Amino acid sequence: MSKKAHNKNWKFLSVPSNKSGQMEIIGLVVIVILISLGMLFMAVFALSSDTSKKTFTRKGLASSTVSGILKLNVGKECSGQGSPQLGSDILEDCAMFFDFKEDTTSSIYQCRGKHSCDFFNEISYEVLNGTLGAQEKKYEFTAHLIEQKGATPKNLIEPIKNKGGCPKAAITNQDSSKPFPLQTDAGLVEVELKICD
Repeated sequence: MSKKAHNKNWKFLSVPSNKSGQMEIIGLVVIVILISLGMLFMAVFALSSDTSKKTFTRKGLASSTVSGILKLNVGKECSGQGSPQLGSDILEDCAMFFDFKEDTTSSIYQCRGKHSCDFFNEISYEVLNGTLGAQEKKYEFTAHLIEQKGATPKNLIEPIKNKGGCPKAAITNQDSSKPFPLQTDAGLVEVELKICD
């Protein structure tokens, strides 16, 4: 093959210079579009993870607050047997002697001269108001007694609410500790804290 023919073949295979410039520009445009899409997806995931963090924080806060209230040692406030905890002792006493609320001496524990249900309500209010209330959180705290399966629950305390409590219908900005169950001789006691924005 002659040198002239060889060069002619290479000219046939080479791309004109203005077309290679166009290809580079198209490549850059594709890269910019891909980077833009990547940034868009990162923004979407960042916003959704922020909502997940808030939900996790509210649920964790509700659960840890209820757990703290129920494990609170109130021995200095009460006369009677031992050093009672607010949940396992005072709340159980409240459930056992709920029907005798008018007689403050009917319960095992005498705390601040009140029936155990009233004392549980008072201490729970103080703790919630000093913690969640101080943070301007909207919440609702309840304690129910279910005497037997299928029975209508009894309110052991009046619901403790801040800023009107939480709406009945579930909203996306509301999370609950889920009912904390406590088995007593009087039946099942369920304590729940809802926190809403």
